Amino acid sequence: MTNSDGLRRLGEAGFRCSLGMVMLGISASATADSEQARSRHLALGLGVAGLPRYQGSDEYEAEPAPLIDARYGRFFARSGEGIGITAIDTDGFTAGVSANWMRGYQDDDVPRGIDEVDSALGARLFVSTRLWGAVATLATTRAITEVERGLLVNAVLAYPIHATERLMVTPSLGATWANEKYMVGYFGIDATESAASGLAPYQPEDGFKDASLRISASYRMTEKVSAWGAVGVTRLFGEAADSPLVEDDTHAIGLLGFVYRF
Repeated sequence: MTNSDGLRRLGEAGFRCSLGMVMLGISASATADSEQARSRHLALGLGVAGLPRYQGSDEYEAEPAPLIDARYGRFFARSGEGIGITAIDTDGFTAGVSANWMRGYQDDDVPRGIDEVDSALGARLFVSTRLWGAVATLATTRAITEVERGLLVNAVLAYPIHATERLMVTPSLGATWANEKYMVGYFGIDATESAASGLAPYQPEDGFKDASLRISASYRMTEKVSAWGAVGVTRLFGEAADSPLVEDDTHAIGLLGFVYRF
């Protein structure tokens, strides 16, 4: 692997591991803090994530996972949610826009003969509401640097629980819909790839791509240092699960790391 490949994988790992849900514990705890903490805070850390090599792979790999949660006024940077601005931020409702990463895969991650799928920078629009202790988020992400990567719509429902003064546990449920361009780009197999790989040609359409269950937890070890962890499972559905690229339609993730709050 070249140095550039290694840096790209490191950058992607932070967005992969959070998936918008693993890091919900950090963002959820921020909503429970004081107004000053919500409008200005910085937490940085590093973890290790165990993930499938691509969506549908039956092989796993461990990767470094940068953990970031920073906010200054309306500006924020957060693993899984990118770098952006909150246009509306009240006690019960948040809306904004960010630039986020849409992960692809390299040709050595998938069966021989399948071309790699470039990762892309995406424009993300999101709305989030807090009601009866739960946090519901709806986000749409469209590729802007590799337009053939298409569009994703993700919905997440999380419920942060203060188990003790130091421990917060956040279970969450999520589902993702993808348009046809994304499905073809990620799960499709054209005639050339079919001939090279021996896999059947496949032309998926748009539809619900997956559903996920995550449980994340944070434990405040000291005033500044916290341990973070997450486990979860994702199940591919429909056109995504039917792709010949998919070796296992159910896969797990895991994350363990430490965060320092400045």
